[in-house]
Amino acid sequence: MAEDLREKNKQAAEKQKGNAAKKVKHQETKEKIATATPDELRKKLSNKNEEYVFRLNRFLVDGGFTEDEAKQSIDELMSEIIENQIKGITANTLYGPVTKKATEIVHPTKPKKATPFWASAIDTSLLFFALFGLLYGIVAFTSKKTDPNNQTGILTLLILSAMWGSLLTWFNNQMKKPKNERPGWGITIGYLVFGLILMFLFLGAMAFVPTSINPTLGGIGYFIVAAIAYGIRFVYRRYMGIHDRAFF
Repeated sequence: MAEDLREKNKQAAEKQKGNAAKKVKHQETKEKIATATPDELRKKLSNKNEEYVFRLNRFLVDGGFTEDEAKQSIDELMSEIIENQIKGITANTLYGPVTKKATEIVHPTKPKKATPFWASAIDTSLLFFALFGLLYGIVAFTSKKTDPNNQTGILTLLILSAMWGSLLTWFNNQMKKPKNERPGWGITIGYLVFGLILMFLFLGAMAFVPTSINPTLGGIGYFIVAAIAYGIRFVYRRYMGIHDRAFF
């Protein structure tokens, strides 16, 4: 039993030593690749990768690149190609067919710009403005009496839409983050509850605002306002290049 245990420990130690040696060798190889020139790396290409590079160069030149431009573009790939070649991964496996990689180089995909918070907040606020305008219009048509509390005025609609737009934009941004970067659900719910409380307080305070400052509209008036707000939002999204949905 003791001999078996010693033998297992010896094998484990040798395995660990071998893994450590592989890591050191791998690190040394990466350093050599990093310091080597593209021309030096080209000499280390396997037959398959050499053929891939040759065909890629030809496609780039056919696509309008000069020989120097094609060589420079491929030189930027050499370190990655050799690193993966050592792992047994060919350039074709790494990048896909030559035509695909050549197209990506000739016509690079521009990364999408992140929409700033303020731009998303305006977009969502305009959507809420249109929704609330539609709702206010329905209420105005179905209600027989004018609201004595004056909570459905145009100023109320404007500020309430801005508050909802900002709050929902913040919430959406949090949900789009990686899980390890999101605030805890307790904090998120706390912010949402705090925002809702502020909105209810705001609605209560608007009851004391005179109609001269917060005028109400008729049903048709609110429908027109809602349509205008939605039209402005449509133009605004195209102008700002916003493609995200307002709600996650």
